[in-house]
Amino acid sequence: MKNTEVWIFIFILGLLGLNWPLLEIFHTDVVEYLFAFWLIFIILIAFAVYRTERARTNKVASKQQA
Repeated sequence: MKNTEVWIFIFILGLLGLNWPLLEIFHTDVVEYLFAFWLIFIILIAFAVYRTERARTNKVASKQQA
């Protein structure tokens, strides 16, 4: 997947994860669901940032070698 595709996927996942019908499924455990979702969401964003920075440094390194 390209970096833009990863960011779009994370954005859509965030919209769907915090959507009211999905929250209604977990209506008894909303607090736990929100904490778990927020943790997973932060981990996905950290992974996307790491991947973007790694791609950027590889691109810069290959330009410096040329």
